[in-house]
Amino acid sequence: MSHDSLPQGDDKPWYRHPYLWLAMLLPASAVVAGLVTLYIAIVNADSPVVDEWYKEGRGINRSMEQEHLAARLGIGLELSQVGAGIQARLVSETAIPLPENITVTLRHPTLADRDTTIELFQVDSNHYRADGVLPADGRRKATVTASGGHWRLYQTVITGDGTLQLGHVPAS
Repeated sequence: MSHDSLPQGDDKPWYRHPYLWLAMLLPASAVVAGLVTLYIAIVNADSPVVDEWYKEGRGINRSMEQEHLAARLGIGLELSQVGAGIQARLVSETAIPLPENITVTLRHPTLADRDTTIELFQVDSNHYRADGVLPADGRRKATVTASGGHWRLYQTVITGDGTLQLGHVPAS
């Protein structure tokens, strides 16, 4: 058998064969898509709503006791947007000393960057004031705690109309 009878292949270099490039196209596109997905995941990373979820889960019994105490005392809070500030009225069905400061935390259910914390300061017996604005329309998990930390109000509220009521607030 002579060398002339063997099938002669193309004398083109490997990179000039179109079927080779076609076969490499699918794996190459998967690598590019993976890198694009990785970039999107890093740039648009979601922050956890609660960073220390384990500690917060363990503290649920303590917070439930604080919520039951607030219910037994008949504590309620009414927040309203007045101009560029927030006014609040704290009421209690039981005669208790009212705190000097109240912290109201309005947490968005899924987006941590939409969470709002309002620090209210006492201006007279049961009225409080803070600078800032109440959040726009939306559902929030509202938590109200006193500076002493003995009681706590926790409730889901709908924001947007400029007023919020938590707990039992009788008409004034």
